[in-house]
Amino acid sequence: MMLKDKNYIANPFSTGDGGGHFENNVQTAFVILMLTGGFAPCLPNFQITKIKLQGKYQGYESDDLIVHTKDNQTNRETKLLCQIKHSIRITKSNEPFVKSLRAAWRDFNNSKIFSAEAGDRIAILSGPLSSTDNRSIIPLLELARHSEDEKDFNLK
Repeated sequence: MMLKDKNYIANPFSTGDGGGHFENNVQTAFVILMLTGGFAPCLPNFQITKIKLQGKYQGYESDDLIVHTKDNQTNRETKLLCQIKHSIRITKSNEPFVKSLRAAWRDFNNSKIFSAEAGDRIAILSGPLSSTDNRSIIPLLELARHSEDEKDFNLK
């Protein structure tokens, strides 16, 4: 055994299935929402009718969780496409973040699975953000929340 191997201590979360455990917890929370008549965040207050896990085989790039909702009065349907990450750094050098954004962009441009006009949304669900990410992203999220649409956001 080499000395450097002897001194190496791995984070059990990283070497185990911590990310998968977090993903399962998030997915379970949405199943509970569906079973109790709750609503999906980011979507209109429509009933959750179906949840798909690992939808890559059906063409979803943001595939960890796809939440389907429906308004029973108008039959309008919407979807929330989710990538689930235990932790993520919002930087251009963070590979999981960049991959998630690229996947979201491919979904956004795939009219067979995503319709912004219908109210579909894409989200990256993660654990707590770092204090650096919070300072950087909170003003951007506030700007988005107070914008009429993407054109207004881009103009601001």
